[in-house]
Amino acid sequence: MTVALACAVLGAVVATLLAPGAGAIDRDSPVHGDRSLAAAAVEELDGAPVHALSVAEVTSQGTRTATVDAPLHGTVEIGSVSKALTGMLYEDMVADDEISPDQRLGTLLDLGDAPAADVTLEQLAQHRSGLPRLNMGVSAMARMLASQLLATSPYDATVQDVVDDVRDADLDADRPQYSNLGFAALGHALAAAAGTDYPALVRDRLAEPLDLETLRIPDGPEDLGERAVPGVDANGRPQQSWADVGYAAAGGIRADAATMAQLARALLDGTAPGMAALEPTEEFTDDDRIGAGWLVSKDDGRTITWHDGGTGGFRTWFGLDRERGTAVFLSGATTADLDAVGQALLHEAGEEQAS
Repeated sequence: MTVALACAVLGAVVATLLAPGAGAIDRDSPVHGDRSLAAAAVEELDGAPVHALSVAEVTSQGTRTATVDAPLHGTVEIGSVSKALTGMLYEDMVADDEISPDQRLGTLLDLGDAPAADVTLEQLAQHRSGLPRLNMGVSAMARMLASQLLATSPYDATVQDVVDDVRDADLDADRPQYSNLGFAALGHALAAAAGTDYPALVRDRLAEPLDLETLRIPDGPEDLGERAVPGVDANGRPQQSWADVGYAAAGGIRADAATMAQLARALLDGTAPGMAALEPTEEFTDDDRIGAGWLVSKDDGRTITWHDGGTGGFRTWFGLDRERGTAVFLSGATTADLDAVGQALLHEAGEEQAS
């Protein structure tokens, strides 16, 4: 882990030195969609180095979407918000008795007598499997460093690659541990139980039933579609898309702001599949409880159900205030953290409704 962190730091330093530099969005940047929503988002950014922005707000009064320096219907990487959707698929399949929470991973993936074979699906859905965040072998560390230097994706895995990584992994079950590897395994296990693959599972059980027009999983960086917003880091350096099927369940979904608003509306009115995923059942950190993928926190007296995401070229936040019936989706082309911006916009949406 020490070597991996050193590689990441070195890569970040070199990448910064190589970055071409580009201007971040501001109040004069071109806006599409709702101008007041865009203005509120830019104000909350407070000069943060974001180079394109997509935002959606859902309240009982309606839905607003906007983009800044990006097409209104441009698709973005939602990153680890994908885990929240995987959690919904898990709970939907539990409700339909296709799987059970205590079902062992080894019954669905070929893990032999590996320690992870005895991990349950519920443990995977709540980051309690003991699996590490990622496979940190030598080749994975080399790929991580190369991605920092060359602005490429550190993910290029097949389903079999993920199974192999899980089979080789040591478990540390002393405490909850956020795991991309664990959620990638969960997605493929769910697909195996359904007799399909993970992209088809997302399409058939989420995207099509809820009419989520742009929600999809690219086959790779060359399969992003014409509406893809390019990802960049905080310095404006173009980044290759993090698009691969192996880790799609952990962070490989793309969508536009309108589609994420449509999903938010279904979550708020309770019509989305797998709603039980949003109900917290375990402690995760000192501040957060966890359902299936979804985190639940207190923010200024309010209960917020949320997940964030980060890739090489995007930072994303998706949050719901279920009591007030409000939601915000925010995604920026940057590597700067946007969680506080998303939280502030959600708080403002609630204030606006209350008034």
